[in-house]
Amino acid sequence: ALASALLICAGLFLRSLVNVSHVALGVQADNLVAFSLSPGRSGYDTTRCALLFRRVHDELARLPGVTGVTASAVPLLAGINLGRPVQVQGFHTGPDIDNHSYYDRVGAGYFATLGIPLLAGREFTASDVAGAPRVAVVNQAFAKKFHLGGDAVGKFMSDGSNDSLNIEIVGLVQDAKYSEVKDPVPPQFFLPWPQDASVGTLTFYV
Repeated sequence: ALASALLICAGLFLRSLVNVSHVALGVQADNLVAFSLSPGRSGYDTTRCALLFRRVHDELARLPGVTGVTASAVPLLAGINLGRPVQVQGFHTGPDIDNHSYYDRVGAGYFATLGIPLLAGREFTASDVAGAPRVAVVNQAFAKKFHLGGDAVGKFMSDGSNDSLNIEIVGLVQDAKYSEVKDPVPPQFFLPWPQDASVGTLTFYV
């Protein structure tokens, strides 16, 4: 009886594994290596964290055979997510209107490195740093939810409940899985991690 129960569980697990393997992730995971660094947990202040992250990026980019290096504050498909209410140009909010979106802070070349197609505008570059104009990239689900359609690029938003709309949307990307393989792709906006001084952990993708 115990052996039969174990075989049934193993069969169900294998069937789930096969089903998951056929899910379209929206990212190219072949030949991709990922690892995380958390210098903030070792006493690094935000300035030292940023310096270390840039040094790691530059050293990895110099390795033979490496074609792309980027990073994100939320590790991809790790069951972790961040979300907050947003204000978007042309989208009217109210007490009963859902204006929540998930988000991530990512590095330059994030979408190219992960093979996420850019549909309009541009992705982040090395010039999107602290002190530069604040910018964001959004996915298709975000554009649909906030009624941006194909005209997301050039619109403005805020990443909180305030209505300052001080972030320009500079890119629109194709939907890709976020924290879970089986869940539908949620509305997402992406910010350049160098524009946020609080980042103490990054996951690198090489």
